[in-house]
Amino acid sequence: MNYHRIEHLNRQDVHIDELVIHSFEMGLYLAEVDFDNRKAFIIDDETGRSKKFHSIDQVKAAFGEATTRNAYLSHQSAYDEMVGTPDKVDNTLKVPLFGSAEPG
Repeated sequence: MNYHRIEHLNRQDVHIDELVIHSFEMGLYLAEVDFDNRKAFIIDDETGRSKKFHSIDQVKAAFGEATTRNAYLSHQSAYDEMVGTPDKVDNTLKVPLFGSAEPG
């Protein structure tokens, strides 16, 4: 399983291609980073599991030293799981947050 550690990424010489902050219920967020052609979630060194964040600002602070080219907030709605609706489709909402990418 691929993973990244904050300690390896939060440095001035690191340029993150894409940071996706996945939003879940109860105000929990997981960070997925595309760095060095490897897309993976950030793990917590203490538990060895995906690192949980409690706000977008907490994620931004964790990567404050690195240069992030593109950052997005990603959220999947549960409303497609209602009885009588068609089969589940990908309803992921991906909203640009911040970054240093030059406009197109």
